[in-house]
Amino acid sequence: MLKRVYICFFISFLGLICLFLLCVNLGVFPIYKNFHLQIIPDMDDQKKISTDFLSKSKLHQIEKYPLKDNFPLFPIFYEFEPQEFAVPERLFQNPLKKTELTILRGKVLYNRFCVPCHNVDGKGNGPIVTQVTLKEDEEGFPSPKDLTSENTRNKSDGRLFHILSAGQNLMFSFNDKLSETDKWCIVHYIRILQNDK
Repeated sequence: MLKRVYICFFISFLGLICLFLLCVNLGVFPIYKNFHLQIIPDMDDQKKISTDFLSKSKLHQIEKYPLKDNFPLFPIFYEFEPQEFAVPERLFQNPLKKTELTILRGKVLYNRFCVPCHNVDGKGNGPIVTQVTLKEDEEGFPSPKDLTSENTRNKSDGRLFHILSAGQNLMFSFNDKLSETDKWCIVHYIRILQNDK
């Protein structure tokens, strides 16, 4: 009988410890200012060395600008599927003015995320297509879309934002890698590439 009481007490004690740790992780008990429990720590908290100096220049200040009348407002998950482009195409408008700063930020981010597939000129002949050595029986990666084509030019800014957020065909979503500000800056830079054609 006494052994059963000890076992129940031990299980209850372990349960309370687990509950306490869960509450600490959820911020119920603010023990640490930025504490969070990482069950499987990955690459999220590593120090990154970047050669584009994005954070060392005034480019990071764009993030402080309010995105007036922007939709959606920083969701964790983008709410539209790739094929659900009608609403974004109709309602989303670029809230950022086309300035030297937004274009420069867009260029830096484009070079970081888009060049591997779309190349520096946006024509879809990036290194993933041109510099990968294929074996005899391999087909290779299909050519990405030409961002300077008439078809892409005719897409609205909202549609380009949607493609960056939800992905399209083989292109995956960048919603977890780029903020809304970053995506709108890239849209501005894509328009610059189209005008330079």
